Amino acid sequence: MEYYLMRKDDVLTLCNFTNDGQMIAYSERFREPELMPPGYKIYPDYLKRWWSDRRIPLGQGKVEEMLKAKGIYDTSDYMLRNLGLSLTDYYWMKPIDSDLKWKDVNLFDNDFKDNILSDKWDADSAHSFSYSPNSSLKGELEKTWDIRNGDRVLIKGNHGDSSAESINEVIASEVHKKQGYDNYTEYKLLKIKGKPYDYGCYSKAFTNDDVELVSAHAIITSEKMRKGVSPFDQLIEVSAANGIDPVQFRKDLEYQILTDYLLTNIDRHMDNIGVLRDARTLKFIRMAPIFDTGRAFATGFVTPYTDDEINNIEVNSFKSHENELLDLVQDMNILKPDKFLSDDRLAKLISKDSKASNRAIDFKIRLYDEKKKRLLLKMQ
Repeated sequence: MEYYLMRKDDVLTLCNFTNDGQMIAYSERFREPELMPPGYKIYPDYLKRWWSDRRIPLGQGKVEEMLKAKGIYDTSDYMLRNLGLSLTDYYWMKPIDSDLKWKDVNLFDNDFKDNILSDKWDADSAHSFSYSPNSSLKGELEKTWDIRNGDRVLIKGNHGDSSAESINEVIASEVHKKQGYDNYTEYKLLKIKGKPYDYGCYSKAFTNDDVELVSAHAIITSEKMRKGVSPFDQLIEVSAANGIDPVQFRKDLEYQILTDYLLTNIDRHMDNIGVLRDARTLKFIRMAPIFDTGRAFATGFVTPYTDDEINNIEVNSFKSHENELLDLVQDMNILKPDKFLSDDRLAKLISKDSKASNRAIDFKIRLYDEKKKRLLLKMQ
């Protein structure tokens, strides 16, 4: 099956797929190379890798169960049926015999119905003319795109029967708001019918038809890394070369490192950091609003308690341990100690989870207080 890889209405190249949505070949004669997907360019067959990594993981929530109900058995098939559309960028696959235009398919303007957090799925929706952004929704946590009051919103659930991850997102929102920081994603709690946890959460999309998201992973892998350059420095250098203010960008990154440390967010991987890009000029604008802080307080892992445990917290980020990340920070005073979230407010938020024991709440408060103390010592 042959499709054109499109960016909005620009034809970029010709791609060939198997019947189950696997990309098997593509023309390397790119019509507009500057418009091709960023990232992955350090790898052979980079476009195949980009396509494969774009798809929703089969292990996300009940995706496998949902696909079987629709008669689909591979997430690549699901993605190709939905033309590879996303709510974070403008790339899509156009059948070569189609007269579809961007205005016909883009999900910023056209409605969609495909709530994959639901326990009931319409088998006929696999053959409908309504495309879904969920086929390219990455990550293992169960989630879905939806439309609420005209806004594109991302609804997120939790792993297991606790609401901790969703509540962590709200805690992070309050931390940023209290700090007076202007570049974060605001999360709010909501009930999700049929789920064992009390709350999920949702946030409005920060992308639109004029501004897209480019992940840190894509930026870092868009150019070969020079010897001696770290991924952190590569991200700043390549972003600066694409128009971002490097001083502001580093400040945003350092603020994110510090608040992740404060909240013991252990999962700031390279798809949980991004940059906003202007759709027309392709210039980078600013770091994307901070998002995905659900793994705060080492949620899903044993909460660090002893000094030895707190000194050796492993993270998924630029470095392997928290303390190494702090070494990247040049200005510790980006955070305002007098604007830290209070213990009482933190405890009140954590206790919204009916599965949270008093012991677990006490552990998290103790960890938070220890982190505040250590940050204050570094600020002196």
